[in-house]
Amino acid sequence: MATMKSLFAIMGLLALPAVGICQNAPLACEGRPATVRVSEVKATGTKAGFLAAVAAHQAWFAGKGVGDIVFAEPLIVRDEKTKARSYSDKVYMTFHIRTPGTAAPKHDEAYAAFVKLYQENSEIKSEYDICLPNYDKK
Repeated sequence: MATMKSLFAIMGLLALPAVGICQNAPLACEGRPATVRVSEVKATGTKAGFLAAVAAHQAWFAGKGVGDIVFAEPLIVRDEKTKARSYSDKVYMTFHIRTPGTAAPKHDEAYAAFVKLYQENSEIKSEYDICLPNYDKK
């Protein structure tokens, strides 16, 4: 019985590296991979500062010749008492739509500058990786 337990333990240890590799392999995406985040403007930050970070993020990719698209849209919120809906001035959904087959450019000072703007003005509340379909295909 001890021999069987030892055998299973060894088999389990041998399987660990393979499991780690499989978990890091990119998933197939027949559209465009994207990262979607919900961010909230900090009490010490500003809407203008957050939107400047988004614009600098998009400009950084454009300046590197990469066709990634970065933009933000305010969430629609509802007042629970009146049921009135309005656009939030504090909570935004950001989209980073990647160009398939393109490696991310090397981070530089301009990259650090827009990351700093994000950090000063907002906090990421949630983050998701998704695969957007190719809407332009007919």
